[in-house]
Amino acid sequence: MNVTDNIPYYIYKQALDNALDIIVISEVDKNDPGNNPIIYVNDSFTHLFGYEKDEVIGKSARILHGEDTDIKSRDKIREAITQGWPIHTEIANYGKNGKKFWIDLKMVPLYDDRGEVTHFLFIERDLSDRKSREEQLYQKATIDGLTKIFNRQHTYQLATKTLEKTIRYQEHLCLLLLDIDHFKAVNDTYGHQVGDDVLTKLASILKEQVRKADILGRVGGEEFLIVLPEIAQDEALIFAERIRKCVKQADWSSLGLKDKLTISIGLACYKHNSLEELIKHADKALYQAKNDGRDQVQIYSSESE
Repeated sequence: MNVTDNIPYYIYKQALDNALDIIVISEVDKNDPGNNPIIYVNDSFTHLFGYEKDEVIGKSARILHGEDTDIKSRDKIREAITQGWPIHTEIANYGKNGKKFWIDLKMVPLYDDRGEVTHFLFIERDLSDRKSREEQLYQKATIDGLTKIFNRQHTYQLATKTLEKTIRYQEHLCLLLLDIDHFKAVNDTYGHQVGDDVLTKLASILKEQVRKADILGRVGGEEFLIVLPEIAQDEALIFAERIRKCVKQADWSSLGLKDKLTISIGLACYKHNSLEELIKHADKALYQAKNDGRDQVQIYSSESE
């Protein structure tokens, strides 16, 4: 006889009720494995998520899901429930008041005397503080503190990966290197705080124009790089002209500027180049745009060298 056979039921109940980890038990619903009804939650569950026990008993764990609950994590859990497998994963769940919690979730099947899975035990732990620290470290390592877009290092890292994909699948790729015309005069005339505000607003304008697949980063004081994957030169030129006009037509008076703000743009497209060569070509085209009067887009051509 197992020594645990002599432990009364109420001892198990008290152990579960007072566990520091969140304990949830659900009953198997064979007709809808993703909708297994909850039959037990402990005090740690109610303390974290803010639900009373009678508000969740009989409902599925879907009551905790929200906009950031990853669909892949949900599918992974559903598959494990369907197959009767144990699983260990992380998932974003939401409390009664809408607060998001990152949860370390361990799920194990529970069997009856015939060896059939009848219930699932969930042992969960709040990871929100750790996730918050990770996010802060990520932000510090990848995001420009002023403009809140990618910083120079991360922009180049992403551009390198995108170029590798371009080479592998023989796709198009173009780069735009742009900076603000007469930015030093803005700082000298209006002060560095206004200059910072200008950079922040420019980044916002650019963010509104780029696609999800594009890479936007601040790579210098007033210099920005945009990587346009799967776009040929003609399309890239249309895009570059659009953002040039958007910047020129924007209302900069709210920041205290008396005149319109303009940008110059250098465009270079992949032709069996390295990333370093592409950036160098875009930089030469940008220099040409500056030299020819600013507020324009110039396309790199080896014939102009």
